[in-house]
Amino acid sequence: MVERYYTIKEAAERLRVSHDTISRLIGSGELPAIRVSQRLYRIPTPALDRYESGLPVAHRRVVHRRVALGIVFGAGESARDLEPA
Repeated sequence: MVERYYTIKEAAERLRVSHDTISRLIGSGELPAIRVSQRLYRIPTPALDRYESGLPVAHRRVVHRRVALGIVFGAGESARDLEPA
């Protein structure tokens, strides 16, 4: 079975680097990852494959979501983006 996501530990083992190195790559946006909870990240298999091959990664999009407090916009977004043209 092909894995869809890697943990930070699994990605570090695959790339033969440390856990901290993977965390830094995620923090800098060089390695795209999905934040599952406050402490957990998952790295999509295509993102890890692309990074490992040396190809440039797609533009990093930051999304912040707070359901209880209403809509919180991500980087570069505003309420005007939701208005019809």
